[in-house]
Amino acid sequence: MIVSTFRNRPAVATLFSRWLCVVGTLAVAACSPVGPDFKQPSSLLENSWWEARSVASQPTEAVSADAFWAGFHDETLLSLLKKADQQSLTLLSSVELVTQAREQVRIDQGNLLPSVSLNGSSTYNQPTTASALRGQNRGATTDQLLGQLSWEIDFWGGLRRSLESDRAVLASAQFGLAAARVSLEASVASAYINVRMMERRVEVSQANLKQQVEDARIAEARWRGGASSELDFQQAEALYEQTNAQLPVLRQSLAQYQHSLSVLLGEAPDYVARNLPTNAGLPAVPGVLPIGAPHDLLRRRPDVLQAELNAAAQSARIGVAEAQLYPTFSLTGAFGYAASATSIGNLFRWNNRTIEYGAAFTLPIFDRGKLYSQVRVQDSLFRQAVLTYQNQVLTAQQDVEDNLAAIKGQSGQVDALGRADTAAARAASLAYKQYSAGQVDYTTVSSAEQTHATTSDSLVQGQAGVLQAYVGVFRAIGGGWEPAPPSEKEGVFP
Repeated sequence: MIVSTFRNRPAVATLFSRWLCVVGTLAVAACSPVGPDFKQPSSLLENSWWEARSVASQPTEAVSADAFWAGFHDETLLSLLKKADQQSLTLLSSVELVTQAREQVRIDQGNLLPSVSLNGSSTYNQPTTASALRGQNRGATTDQLLGQLSWEIDFWGGLRRSLESDRAVLASAQFGLAAARVSLEASVASAYINVRMMERRVEVSQANLKQQVEDARIAEARWRGGASSELDFQQAEALYEQTNAQLPVLRQSLAQYQHSLSVLLGEAPDYVARNLPTNAGLPAVPGVLPIGAPHDLLRRRPDVLQAELNAAAQSARIGVAEAQLYPTFSLTGAFGYAASATSIGNLFRWNNRTIEYGAAFTLPIFDRGKLYSQVRVQDSLFRQAVLTYQNQVLTAQQDVEDNLAAIKGQSGQVDALGRADTAAARAASLAYKQYSAGQVDYTTVSSAEQTHATTSDSLVQGQAGVLQAYVGVFRAIGGGWEPAPPSEKEGVFP
């Protein structure tokens, strides 16, 4: 280390001119940052969505989240989404992560600038025993007021790479907030659909139960009148109790979905049960699919953008580690007053001034092997981040294809179940009429009504499955959110 220090020299202008000359020389000599410059990694993308060929809805370009959710034609759903966006605790936590990352960027920006401080002190030294024996009983007071400046020259760009990394982390946190919002909206919609589905299943079960009460009444009347055996009556009773036993379980699932939706809204678990209008039916199926093209995922899906920025941040950390292999340069300076004074006025006399300035460099010699290993560690972490990004791109495409396939499969199932339910309802009606006329026994009625109950319940679940697939597509394409370009102050790259 080389350090130059000068004290109490009279030519102040000359001293500072020399100091500024050193600063200027190092600033001019400073090179571009060491380490790699980040470039977007390559990724494997489809040309078009394979499963979009045969879905009923028309694939379109991206629309806003509000426009997408409006396609469900459910005002209650829209109000719940708005409420969740305003007070979800998960979303508020993501906001704090953005705030934390923004403040870290400001810290890095401050590290590039000189550090300036003002120090003042007053020290009293008690006289020694020898001085006291000589009759010198007064101690000495030393006052000092000193302004100090220090600056580490970012010669190799390590500090700039650190700033670059944290800017990428900030942008990643912003995209993470967007991803959290998409996930929250999809989760709220999914929980809401489940609530409405369970309400409909309870309704279907209650309707079946009502019919089975009437069946049991007729079976008992026919048995008492000698028109049929007790077997018919006991079969009717058994069927009634079977259906009745399902209701508590259905109500349990309904309550759990209500609790889940309440917490997503940032409310107590009983909020939905107390405030949500009941038995409103399932939302409508949207008429369009705003899926765009596969390459749109690279700019639309927040978690893909987040993975890319995580790789960018890690790329910059390679430069931070590599800069540690080279010498560091720093400048220091101080100006102030120091004196053994009996009053504050003596301190600020020109003759009591003190001036210090110096330059230093530090070169690692014996630990370079460790520093090289740290560079290789950061390089390996970067390669891992790139692989994570490439895998995220593939996973995002799979999510879209899976949910498009789900729309196709669930829609086909609903069409078939709708026809089956119509036929089962007709069969149950005919069996009931024939039993009332004494043409068939109760086994025929029981079988027909069980089939109708099963198809009706499956139809409700299938209809909800179609809606869940649309919600899944919304989540898979990254919602209706469009990333804004980074601002000049918060951009990914300096």
